[in-house]
Amino acid sequence: MTLFLSSATPAKVNLFLKVTARRPDGFHELETLFYPVPEVCDTLTIELGTPGIKLSCNVPGVPLDEHNLVWRAAEMFASAAKITPEWNIHLEKRIPVAAGLGGGSSDAAAVLRLLNSHYNKLSFQELAKYAVKLGADVPFFLSPVPAVAYGIGDKLAPIPDKICKLPMVLINPLFPVSAKWAYTNLETERIGEAPGVMEKMLEALCRGDMESIAGLMHNDLEFALFKKFPLLGIIRDEMLKHSALHPMVSGSGSTVFSLCRTGRDADNLAAAMRKRFPEFPVFVVN
Repeated sequence: MTLFLSSATPAKVNLFLKVTARRPDGFHELETLFYPVPEVCDTLTIELGTPGIKLSCNVPGVPLDEHNLVWRAAEMFASAAKITPEWNIHLEKRIPVAAGLGGGSSDAAAVLRLLNSHYNKLSFQELAKYAVKLGADVPFFLSPVPAVAYGIGDKLAPIPDKICKLPMVLINPLFPVSAKWAYTNLETERIGEAPGVMEKMLEALCRGDMESIAGLMHNDLEFALFKKFPLLGIIRDEMLKHSALHPMVSGSGSTVFSLCRTGRDADNLAAAMRKRFPEFPVFVVN
């Protein structure tokens, strides 16, 4: 009997992203707030019993070898757990690629979680140690709950369950942005700490104060993106015409998202964006 392991893999947005330092190794120190968006997700399925590692995907052009984080996660788990891989992995992608939503990282984390849940070879701490080798966002997706992250994004502090649910709309302009490009073009004068802002953000989240949350949202990476890609500014300005609260780029882009005051506002904003940009994927969370 063939055994299948399967999991939805959620997207994320960064409600706050401050680059606090540039490290000698080329990485950047961050203070960021991850917010999972399970309404936007891929689905990853692993069929056990097929010799080797095989990867398939519904989206043409997605690499199906070691250039894909999913493949590398499977290889890494096999090595760490001392298991001969017999996995046929299928990835059903709905999260846009290179969109600032963490799709690849979420998919890679799902591989680690699913395989470890089946073989039970590694502790969560060991799994997290391997996850960060795959990418700075991968540890967050091992347990995707709202969290503040420090370091390169690997030092996580989960936020209490009592924070409010955030109505939002996301729109992707169908072009990828390399995270490497975004960090390379970060304006140096923006690097530095923002004392007290995260504490205010967490307080606003606990109160459910949408106006205050939106007023505190920030992304150091988006300024270079708005200069390089004028379309992002056009999307932002269009969202503002329809009751959007602080439209902002998520992560390294290219997705633009906005909070909304209510679920109805989110539905209305999504409808307006679909009418204005019919070719672009629009996602609504309410």
